[in-house]
Amino acid sequence: MPREERDEDWLHRFLTDLPAASFRCGDPQIIAGPDGFPYFQLFLPEPGTEFQSFVIERMKDDFLIERGYGVIINSGAEQPEWVLSYGDILNLHLNNSFLVTESAFNIDSSDEVVKEQEEVMIGQPSAYILPAETRKLLKDFFELNGIPDPMVLLMMRKQGDKVTQDLAFNITPALFESEVHYRNMMQTVTWYLPRHYSIIGLNDEVMEKGFMPL
Repeated sequence: MPREERDEDWLHRFLTDLPAASFRCGDPQIIAGPDGFPYFQLFLPEPGTEFQSFVIERMKDDFLIERGYGVIINSGAEQPEWVLSYGDILNLHLNNSFLVTESAFNIDSSDEVVKEQEEVMIGQPSAYILPAETRKLLKDFFELNGIPDPMVLLMMRKQGDKVTQDLAFNITPALFESEVHYRNMMQTVTWYLPRHYSIIGLNDEVMEKGFMPL
């Protein structure tokens, strides 16, 4: 389908069918994307040519989730046909779909300030939200970027009659050379998470014993 004709209906059908589609792998299988993250290369099969079939819904359980790979489809001289971050693969793993229509996560993730007297509850994200494999990948990522003892908690916030949630990490601007560096780090972290997740950085002293090591 030409790019200019890819409407909402096409996108829904494409993301619904994509997990079970058969692809051939690239050579090399793993490449570094422009963002620096590792991607497994997949290509459409060539007509009339035998190929070893790679299927994303099987690949995710075999090695994608554990090793921290995204997927790039039909890469080449031009822009690739499609790019799936590790967080996209994780979403498929957790929800059996690339599509999420409802979520308890805070859609206004720009609000990082916990207001005085705001009603909050804290706990640890379950394996359904943050599997052990993903926790390890995040831990390794933070430590590689100079964050000692990275920790996480799940914060639920009551806003009127609605309860929303955010993943919070013990990462604050004070750990970085600038606010821009901090913002870039927080944005980079989202590559590891489903697109509907919201994240914030909090001082671990504020939440007392709510944080736990990744």
